[in-house]
Amino acid sequence: MNTSKPKLISGTYKASSGYQKSADYVQSPFRYPGGKFYALKFIVPFLNAYEHDEYREPFVGGGSVFFGKQKVKHNWINDLEKDVVETYKTFKDNERSKLLIDRVSIEIASKERHAEVKAMVASTPDEIAFRTYYLNRTSYSGIIHKPAWGYAIGASSPPENWHRFIKGANSKLKDVKITSHDFEKVLAAPAKGSRVLMYLDPPYFLADQKRAYTKPFVIADHIRLEEKLRSLEHAFLLSYDDCPQIREMYSWAHIYERSWFYNTANSSGPRKIGKELLITNYKVNHLEQLDLL
Repeated sequence: MNTSKPKLISGTYKASSGYQKSADYVQSPFRYPGGKFYALKFIVPFLNAYEHDEYREPFVGGGSVFFGKQKVKHNWINDLEKDVVETYKTFKDNERSKLLIDRVSIEIASKERHAEVKAMVASTPDEIAFRTYYLNRTSYSGIIHKPAWGYAIGASSPPENWHRFIKGANSKLKDVKITSHDFEKVLAAPAKGSRVLMYLDPPYFLADQKRAYTKPFVIADHIRLEEKLRSLEHAFLLSYDDCPQIREMYSWAHIYERSWFYNTANSSGPRKIGKELLITNYKVNHLEQLDLL
């Protein structure tokens, strides 16, 4: 157990009165395991409570929170999944995003085509982006690592509509720093703004990661993350699965319980409700209006 004294942000910050979409809101272009689309109304008010001019996401994943919150002066998204990061870079670049739009707009979503794309050996950045994005939009739960066919006619967005997601991402990613580093490098980087806020959504402590990620987050990584956050000079909001291990590890921080719907697959059945923790090193109050699902 780490017994070093934690660095907490002094003062108490007030959550905004409910969640409203930002002026520059766009929907994430990705379908992603553990995506936070249904959690935005809980997460964004916590972020808005702390005024900041620099924002970083060390584990951006599908980017629902980045795309859902208001951009600030300095923005940095990062992930270890290099193919996902390459796809983000494609979205950001005007020429490359247009080429990707042209390519996916004439695609078909079929089990046979999914198998062909899955078997592709992508050797260029544009091929990596195409393969990654096609598999993300047509695979079960958006999983790209060892993907399984998961497109549902009538429930999944067809290829001729994917250009909308790409164009939205292109607009939001202007002037955004995009990298594929270990999270420590993102946490330790010198500040560009006067007040830095980080949102961290690591793989969950009790999650089965063998299928969803190419680089699993092991117990040692969870411990390393807690140690770095304990001494972090900047403000952070961390989301985790609600389990005894995480509650104990972060007993020094401010812990808030929240529940939201999970959307992990194309299914006509009801979505599951997950109980999760939002953890900060700054205290947030006036949360009554955020308690409803």
